[in-house]
Amino acid sequence: MADGSQLAIIGAGHAGGRAAVALRKKGYEGAIHLIGEEADPPYERPPLSKEALAEGADPLINRIGSDDFYRDAAVELHLGVHAESLDLRARRVALSSGVELSYDSLILATGCRARRLPLPGAEHERVLTLRSAEDCRRLRPLLHAGARVVLIGGGFIGLEVAASAAKLGCRVTVLEARPLLLERALTAVVSSHLAARHAAAGVEIVTDAAIAEIRHGASESEVCLADGVSYPAEVVILGVGATLNDELPRAAGLDCADGVLVDGACRSSIENVYAIGDLAHHHNMLLGRRLRLESWENAELQAEVVASTILGEEAACNSLPWFWTDQQGVNLQLLGCGESWDEEVLRGSPEDDAFCAFYLRNGRIVMAALINSGRERRPVKQLMEAAASVVPETLADEGQKLRDLAKDLANKA
Repeated sequence: MADGSQLAIIGAGHAGGRAAVALRKKGYEGAIHLIGEEADPPYERPPLSKEALAEGADPLINRIGSDDFYRDAAVELHLGVHAESLDLRARRVALSSGVELSYDSLILATGCRARRLPLPGAEHERVLTLRSAEDCRRLRPLLHAGARVVLIGGGFIGLEVAASAAKLGCRVTVLEARPLLLERALTAVVSSHLAARHAAAGVEIVTDAAIAEIRHGASESEVCLADGVSYPAEVVILGVGATLNDELPRAAGLDCADGVLVDGACRSSIENVYAIGDLAHHHNMLLGRRLRLESWENAELQAEVVASTILGEEAACNSLPWFWTDQQGVNLQLLGCGESWDEEVLRGSPEDDAFCAFYLRNGRIVMAALINSGRERRPVKQLMEAAASVVPETLADEGQKLRDLAKDLANKA
């Protein structure tokens, strides 16, 4: 690599790793430094709560780039270290290893860390989280048949871990503070369907659960609720969301508000400084507003966008948000992002193995939940991206193929 420029990527997770790969594939010729706190090289995180736990797969099963790639592509890995300070004026970053790096361009991809709870006993070594490959390696041996496992938090990660633990024969309890599982992401219809599938697999679901403290004995713990009920456990797992790793950019003086503020091309308030992935509070051109996404697809797409931007190509974040989860034999795919809506339309019945739920505002689909209906994602995405007006009765009619509906509306446009 011969042009003499220096590029640093702080954060060697999914987004950071993909950005390094994309830059080289698109022809970037300068030096690339990829800096990550984890000792492991970049990898995708979805398998951690699924194949790696339930089947004992290697947590790095979806590794991003081989050792040969980083060597041959001259991407210098700085693993097991963190960036201690960032001087935006001098364009220098100081690492915990004592190394100082200069850069011409900087990509921030520090993502999130597992959120902890400010409760008595929550910092005990028996209270685990699942965010990294190392977390997975520590947790997997504890999930044996008969083990009592308490999940605090009924979000996506908590429920995926609950499903994997139940599959391994653990006795699983999920304690959720809200009245419904995944209340902020799902409606009652979809939430209740997931809860029923977990219950059928032997998972105990407790909602409106206010955790008071976690007590620890010699060999087991006890999660105590404010109402006096307690749940014994050999393993306690926190699944209560994520905390942004935004301390470095804030201290450096970047504009931040629920993440680093960037435009549609991932450019921050400082020239030649970019942010991608979970950290980026970006302008989505398709939706016409700002949002921050913690998703596999967002990491993939923004890595491509930032590589194109750095190389002087036109690029923008303009995709419809998409998220998926697999748990208890349910593949749930979500399109859209928490929009307000005035009408819910069901296609199929929640009593069946597969159905769809559409959420309309002013006659247009703004959000959709596809339950074991992944084949419908493409036409639904087309309808949503086109902001097509739809007739609720037509959406609900399973005799009307969605791909034909999308095609007809496209022809009329």
